[in-house]
Amino acid sequence: MKIGAVIAEYNPFHNGHQYQLEVFRQKHHLDYIIVIMSGNFTQRGEPACMDKHLRARSALLGGADLVLELPVFYALGSAPVFASGAVAHLNRLNCIDYLCFGCETDGDSGRHLQLLEQAADILIHEPAPFREHLTDGLKSGLSYPAAREKALKALMDVPPLLTQPNNILALEYVCALKASASSIRPDILQRKGEGYHSSVQKGDFLSASALRGSLHSAKDLHYINAMNGIPDTTRQILETFYRQRLPMASADFSGLFAAAMLSRSGSLTDYCDVTPDIANRMRRCFHEYTDLDSYLLRLKNRAYTYSRLSRCAAHILLDIPASVLSRARADGYAYYARILGFRQDSRALLTLLKQTASIPMITKMTACPEILHGNGLRLMQADIFAADIYRTACQMKFGQPLKNEYSQPIVII
Repeated sequence: MKIGAVIAEYNPFHNGHQYQLEVFRQKHHLDYIIVIMSGNFTQRGEPACMDKHLRARSALLGGADLVLELPVFYALGSAPVFASGAVAHLNRLNCIDYLCFGCETDGDSGRHLQLLEQAADILIHEPAPFREHLTDGLKSGLSYPAAREKALKALMDVPPLLTQPNNILALEYVCALKASASSIRPDILQRKGEGYHSSVQKGDFLSASALRGSLHSAKDLHYINAMNGIPDTTRQILETFYRQRLPMASADFSGLFAAAMLSRSGSLTDYCDVTPDIANRMRRCFHEYTDLDSYLLRLKNRAYTYSRLSRCAAHILLDIPASVLSRARADGYAYYARILGFRQDSRALLTLLKQTASIPMITKMTACPEILHGNGLRLMQADIFAADIYRTACQMKFGQPLKNEYSQPIVII
């Protein structure tokens, strides 16, 4: 039995994602593809445009066989945390043969993978020259990602493509595989169509950013019906739940974030990614707070990217302390694998996972207190709280009651 894996957000699931799954399956003659997907919040620190259960359904209809949830502690992490958390979960399943990820390449995937592996070795071992260049970059006021990129370029020939958003994540996946001595083999697929941040809304292969832009600007169902770049199955989900459960955006959490800030009497540095300087800026700028988007723009400067600050805000909103993440990192990240959905014809895969996985497969939320303990239970509680926050914001926006984590069934196609 050959099994492949994909790490994803599917925000939303589009033609490029479906293409990846199809090519990945055909290339390696895979029997099953497992997707580990972010929950209701994404790596940029923003809420997903639609909830994890709808996105899991899109993925299953688009070619995935099983969808697992990446815990919010990792889904909201920096690129290294996001990648390390996801890869750790796949390692603990003990049955994955390949991990496929999309890259912007010059057409030579083999050469591109060699460059990623060369860069990963430098980042993992951090030779003295690399650390010196990194320190110099940080002292000059560069953000950490920019300083790291500059230090890497000082030690190897880094083509411009290697610094593209998807390639940055690809590099972290390779780092995580190498650092964990994983038996999973990386597999690169060249991205089709528009770039990661492209806002172009014409063609069959659009960026997720462009699709979210179309979704948020849609005035009625006619606009969704006319959207390019998505499979018909995704379109049907968007049409069915439009203005009932989607679309969601950062602005919809402005009030909840303000309440969180007002209730946090302790130090903001207790939360993931929040340095003393960021904490001071957040407290100072909060006196003029009107909404979350404009607040984050006021916080942004040369040293701190918008994504970094957005993650800080999300960590505060969702009560995600750095101490719990530190413990999880020391424990190897993976405590459980929560199943969001699966295909009926993939039950043999579930049977296999029960035999091979070295972490519990969670299918019933009510059983978590009996199955999980300590930090593992704390991470699951964070997932539940994040889902409650998202559900509350969604209900406030659309006025529709939604099921909580205990009553929401697994998606079965």
